This record gives sequence, structure tokens and C-alpha cells, in this order.
Amino acid sequence: MKKYLDEEEAEILQLHRNQKLVVSEEQNEVITKAVKSAKNGIKKNTVLNIKLSDRDLNNLKLKEIEIGMPYEKIVTDLIHKYLENKIKITR
Repeated sequence: MKKYLDEEEAEILQLHRNQKLVVSEEQNEVITKAVKSAKNGIKKNTVLNIKLSDRDLNNLKLKEIEIGMPYEKIVTDLIHKYLENKIKITR
């Protein structure tokens, strides 16, 4: 995930924060569609309960500290990457 903005992005953000950002009707439609798509894509409305060994959970919590990301998010990201064929599981 990108943490820093380039010069153009920073300028746009500043204009938006100052309520001086002017967009055309066409741009507004694109923005509205993008926001709607983003909201639909990130809805997390299902809870998944899984059983892990104490050892695995402890190691997962160590990773949480190591990379600074909640372990639930680590598991979610792993599942997402697997489903998008970005990682493979071997037996």
C-alpha cells in the first residue's frame, strides 16, 4: 500500500481539504463510480472462525509485531492472495 503522495497527489488532496477542488461532471461520475466500487469491494460482512494450534497462533502474533499489522489482517490478506492466485499452497 502506498504511504506517500507524489507532488500532484498532494496538491489534489490539499485542494480537496480546502474545498477548492473543482471537478467536471464527467470526472464526478467517474469518482462516484470508483467510490461505489471501492465500498462494494471492501465490505467485510462475514465472520470466519478457525481453529489454530497454540504454536501457530503465537507465531502469527509474533508476525503481527514484526510487520506491524494485526494478525487478523495478515490472515485476511493471505486468503485474498490465495484466491487471486498470487500465492500457491503445496501439500
